[in-house]
Amino acid sequence: MESYECEICGKKTKFPTTAVKVEGAEFKACSECTKLGTVIEKRPPNQIGKAYGTPAPSRYAPQSGYGNAPKAKPKNYFAGLENELVEDYDAVIKKAREAKGLSQEDLALKIKEKASLIKKIERKEIHPEESVMKKLEKELNIKLTESLETGETFQKGSSNGATLGDIAFVKRK
Repeated sequence: MESYECEICGKKTKFPTTAVKVEGAEFKACSECTKLGTVIEKRPPNQIGKAYGTPAPSRYAPQSGYGNAPKAKPKNYFAGLENELVEDYDAVIKKAREAKGLSQEDLALKIKEKASLIKKIERKEIHPEESVMKKLEKELNIKLTESLETGETFQKGSSNGATLGDIAFVKRK
């Protein structure tokens, strides 16, 4: 018997999941979680391509259009969540900059950014973007990210990886 998994709450069900749009993102949801968003209406298979007069794809023809081309891997939306900016990033940057004898303006010139950006980062008014973080780490020879404990973040035993329910609190109406 085939089993389905809700991408919102992570619950396994024997019934097929339904495509739902929640806050602009599409998920495959169980019957309970479909109430959290808008059900996306799918056209029946025999109606595919009829809007523009193109034929529906044959179930015997390759779907990619390039013979036996391999299927694309699904996108991992949680790939960038392994590392997190350290809490005292402002002090780390300032201390390393001063240890090298650089002013904020000098550092900005070296990494090709504006001095006002360095000032705001050191005052903790903004978090540096990933590209700026990498430049600062390289120029100042520091580490601004720390690894997250993956065992505590995501539920174990999920066959398809993390679901939205693993990382977010779902508020029921």
